[in-house]
Amino acid sequence: MNRNKYMPLIAFLGIILLLYIVVSAFRYIRIFIVFSSGLGPFLIVFGIILLIVVLFIKGFK
Repeated sequence: MNRNKYMPLIAFLGIILLLYIVVSAFRYIRIFIVFSSGLGPFLIVFGIILLIVVLFIKGFK
């Protein structure tokens, strides 16, 4: 099985995503998180996850 050449970048993005989620949780933790934090954090998380998936798939080709 071939090693994914993008694995260090995927790991780095995963760590950044985890840190972003933890910081956002501490800053915006309320009962209605969707209404208090807006769409910005959700779009950033979606973008990072999408980039991780694209790099993961691209690394196996």
